[in-house]
Amino acid sequence: MQVRFFGGLSVSSDAGEAAVPGRGQQALLLRLAVDAGTTVGYRALADDVWPSDAPEDPRAALQSLASRLRRALPPATLSSTSGGYRLELARDDIDVTRFQDAVAAARATGDTAAAARLARDALSLWVGDPWTPHEGFDWLVRDLWEDRGHAERLAASVTPAASVTPSAVTAPAVPAPTVPAPAVPAAIAGLVGRTSELDAIRERLATDRLVTLIGPGGAGKTTLALETVRGAPDALIVELAPAAPGEVWAALAGAVGHGIRLNETTAAPPTTPRERVLEAVAGRDVVVLLDNCEHVILEAAEVAHALLLSTPGLRILATSREPLGVVGEAFVDLGPLPALDADELFARRVRSARGTPPSPDEQSTAESIVRRLDGLPLAIELAAARARTLTLAEIDAGLGDRFALLAHGPRLSPDRHRTLRALIDWSWDTLTDAERVALRAASVFPDGIGSGDVSAVAAAFAVDAAVFDALVDRSLLVRRDGRFRLLETVREYGLDRLRAEGAETAFRERAADVLTTLAAEHESTMRGPGLRAGLEWFDANEENLSSALRTRSVGQDRRAGRRLLRALLWAWAVRERVEELRPALAVFADPHGPLDDEPGVVIEALVLFSASFPGPGVVARTDPAAFAARRLEVEAAALRHPSEVSVLVAPLLRLAETILEADGAGRTWHVDVADTEIEAAPMWSRATLRVLRAGAAANAGDTTALGSESEQALRMFTEVGDPWGIGIASQLRAEWLMLAGRLDEALEVTDRALDVVAGLSSVSDLLQQRTQAVGILLRLGRLDEARARTADIGAVAAADGSVRAVIQARMAATQVEIAAGDGAAALAHADRISPEPGFPEQITAWAGAQRAEALLLLGRRDDARAALREALPLAVRSRDHPIVASVLIAVAGWNVAAGRPEVAHEALARAEAVRGAADERDPFRRWVEERLSADAGEFPASAPGIPPAALGEVDADVLAALLD
Repeated sequence: MQVRFFGGLSVSSDAGEAAVPGRGQQALLLRLAVDAGTTVGYRALADDVWPSDAPEDPRAALQSLASRLRRALPPATLSSTSGGYRLELARDDIDVTRFQDAVAAARATGDTAAAARLARDALSLWVGDPWTPHEGFDWLVRDLWEDRGHAERLAASVTPAASVTPSAVTAPAVPAPTVPAPAVPAAIAGLVGRTSELDAIRERLATDRLVTLIGPGGAGKTTLALETVRGAPDALIVELAPAAPGEVWAALAGAVGHGIRLNETTAAPPTTPRERVLEAVAGRDVVVLLDNCEHVILEAAEVAHALLLSTPGLRILATSREPLGVVGEAFVDLGPLPALDADELFARRVRSARGTPPSPDEQSTAESIVRRLDGLPLAIELAAARARTLTLAEIDAGLGDRFALLAHGPRLSPDRHRTLRALIDWSWDTLTDAERVALRAASVFPDGIGSGDVSAVAAAFAVDAAVFDALVDRSLLVRRDGRFRLLETVREYGLDRLRAEGAETAFRERAADVLTTLAAEHESTMRGPGLRAGLEWFDANEENLSSALRTRSVGQDRRAGRRLLRALLWAWAVRERVEELRPALAVFADPHGPLDDEPGVVIEALVLFSASFPGPGVVARTDPAAFAARRLEVEAAALRHPSEVSVLVAPLLRLAETILEADGAGRTWHVDVADTEIEAAPMWSRATLRVLRAGAAANAGDTTALGSESEQALRMFTEVGDPWGIGIASQLRAEWLMLAGRLDEALEVTDRALDVVAGLSSVSDLLQQRTQAVGILLRLGRLDEARARTADIGAVAAADGSVRAVIQARMAATQVEIAAGDGAAALAHADRISPEPGFPEQITAWAGAQRAEALLLLGRRDDARAALREALPLAVRSRDHPIVASVLIAVAGWNVAAGRPEVAHEALARAEAVRGAADERDPFRRWVEERLSADAGEFPASAPGIPPAALGEVDADVLAALLD
């Protein structure tokens, strides 16, 4: 895997480019990359990921970010350690660390030629300014720029013979005209930074006749252009800012007398401004600077074209916020200042304003100001000027209303540069009505707008999609990585305009409307082969959708909010974003509202379904009678509003009702859905109902139904092409094949599903399926393969770092050592399993049973019984009967070790009855049966004479008696 930060964030591997959505995940990736291969502690990570607004529980927030980041990266790239996280990459795999190491090596060597070579290698990596997600990484940017300075000095110590770059613009090789020196204004303040851009302009002018310097307002285009033409033998400076349409030739004519003398041999004096200019430049090798073309762009383009056609030796350097559009035009894009240069500019101007630069205590505040102003030189100058009367902390705080704060500039500055608002007003005034609408619309999309969504967004705001490209040309929008984005200052300007007009709410609601429509369109493609593409869209628009949901949460139209939440449900479900789902349901649920559309039905059904499951933040359980009454209302509404999802409402709510009835009684849950109900549903819904049936059958010990339903579900999901469904159905199918003794087929189904579902859901879900494959291998007696796969599981879990993933890995390792008969090794793994409060009871119960088995292998019967007495009631309460069966096998092991074979037989018989079949190849069950066979001469080997129906009952007291 390769990670690049110079010139923008890029993550690539053999699988292709990986998108890392969200600033939090990007910040975590950058911080870990700086110390690749080394554990970075939680505190250091939190300080840099949230430099100014840390969450209340940084460690929990980091776990959430890390979990999401792992889904974006190749497996085993991000690992968790006891004290933090580690990026499992070599420093050479990351451009900024490779750059730093090369510079360090160059500085350390005593060989001048070798140092120069290493320095040039390092500089070749610098393909653009270092990218950072926010101002908290200014320390890194400063270090990189300091290293770059060292590298440039070392590289210059030995000049390659074949590389000679001109340091200034040179005119064609003809005698220079005998004219006065060009009237180029002297620089009042020294240029800070921009050396690479200055070199680029000079190189372009040496080969191209028209070069346009493009950038947003306040980027310093005029300053850089003037610095460039100071190196030209002849220059004509034309300031177009005061020119009105139709006055460009006149502005040029007015500048002619300042820069170039007319030929005295002209027969007749020219009569028009155009003639006068063309006569003045005829035969000259001159660089014409057309400064500030954007408000007269069409006429400036026509003038430039005429000049180039009339005078072969003439070159034009133009500054503009958009291209002139002339054939042969070359461009140099001037973006914000690099961080180090921006900091230096601010420090110099603060010193000018108050006599002292920022103190060490003010350094972080100064850097925050610079970052928040997007590195725009003019904005930085305006902010620094306020240091005469305000502290830097007050300036930083005042940037919450940056346009009011930066409302005063130098008296002699052009009006457009006197305030921050005027800076953008200059561009605003040149926009068409449609472009103004588009800029304000873009300001309410914090994630930017995907190129594929621009048409829909444009239609929602009643403009043509082409206006967004026009805003890119005008340097107000940036198009990067397939998305249109605004600089933060321009975004704040757009929001400020909306607030002043009283239109912010209306624009945010329109954005929420179009995002709801787009989300619904993408969601509708995600129950099939379009799942991955749909998830990519939802990931890329994470902040947009969160903003839209907030907009809907404060509005009066709860129906609109439910439509948006409904569109988010499936993506959240697949990504397991339960922490966002629960509070959203609490906001948008309306138990007293009409059930008159599909989104409302689905959301109310989900709220009701969650009532049967306790947990933090979940709707409280209700009594069975109230539940049944509401269930009938929602089911009837679902019939009136059919969809692939709403057709599942009735079966799911009936399932929830059985869970309520079974709670605490040890009874199993079941899915009440008829064949006719299934056959009437769409294919995806039929497959899902078959999965529900298969899951219920597995829990009820109905192996016949498990085999039939899982086979049909897997076939249907494969036909539909839904990777999520294939993964779920494969797990159930493999479980039946395992119970049927068809272990090779079970392994094949499991492995095939692993390839299908990779990267879709959480790592813990993926590890659950991989652990199932380990269990199958152990039943096949392929211990070495099982051990190798368990090592891979451990590596993935460590990289993921989530508690659930780590516990699954340790349980898999315990399972392997139990099968190997190594009680000490098994117990070492089991003792490291420590589920947190609120962890699923069935997993805790299974872990306890495994620990008991390890203890029995070591002959520690009393400790084993204590572990089982804790595990058994948890298994019963979980209502997960396959887990109950697994615990009962461990109970049988304790009884046989205690010399009670008749009770061991009963425990095995109960496990078989609960599971619906004997898991005959289970390694620990075979350990139990071997010891029962050895005692067959003294005790009867048959199961106790208990009725089959009674054997299948899961009663906590009855099962607890097996340990008395």
